[in-house]
Amino acid sequence: MRQLVLPRSYEGAPVLELQGKESHYLTKVLRLQKGQQILGRDTEGHTYLLTLTNISSSGCILSCRQVDSTVQVQTTDALPSYQGPYPNLVLLQCLCKGKKEEQIFRQATEIGAATLALVSSRYCVTDLSDKKEKALQSRFERLEAQIKEALQQSGSPIPTQLVPEVLELKAVPTWWADRGLAMFFHQSTRSEKQETLASLLKGHPLNEPVCVLIGPEGGFSDEECSFLEQSGFHPVLLKTNILRSETAGIYALSAIQVLLTEVWN
Repeated sequence: MRQLVLPRSYEGAPVLELQGKESHYLTKVLRLQKGQQILGRDTEGHTYLLTLTNISSSGCILSCRQVDSTVQVQTTDALPSYQGPYPNLVLLQCLCKGKKEEQIFRQATEIGAATLALVSSRYCVTDLSDKKEKALQSRFERLEAQIKEALQQSGSPIPTQLVPEVLELKAVPTWWADRGLAMFFHQSTRSEKQETLASLLKGHPLNEPVCVLIGPEGGFSDEECSFLEQSGFHPVLLKTNILRSETAGIYALSAIQVLLTEVWN
């Protein structure tokens, strides 16, 4: 079911007043009427049953009641959606040209990724190192907006988080800190160490993180591949046609979710 992502400032109050885009989303996009209900989630993943109590030209007012996230809540929006369990997916996407990252992060949020981050590597066409702080902030604000819209549209119960900085590839292993299974997808065959996605995931606990690192349009250099392997990242070559960078991550996340939720568990 669709949902409302509550403002970051919300701290569990029984009444919430909305204006601007949030009010427009409820009353114009979803066309909720007074007395109707919708699910709400805060940035920590807490779940609330929201009842629309008043609509005016300046906004709307909701009554809010926290509910158990494991309990099925009946709301006005009856569109069905999968409520879990979900694998703990982390997508590290190397910088792409244009606004492709917005599309990638939106779709990754729809799938149910828990954490999203941008990575800078040798063959990235986009270089953010000389960007002013204001330009970088604007870029991340656009990504946050895409994530929020995707959460509301998809009804995902996973509170997808965006890492608020661009990670250098050499810093990725330290950032990851061996939290779980980590793999990188590449365009060349590294037969001496290569494993299949299915073999890597067989028996992997559903709640343990899985890190997916996707290269840029130019791929990873041999030196970068060697560095990642030495840092504990498993090389994986997807058995597909040649995929664009913006396709590869979504394909990989989808395949991992199916294997972990439908095949191995």
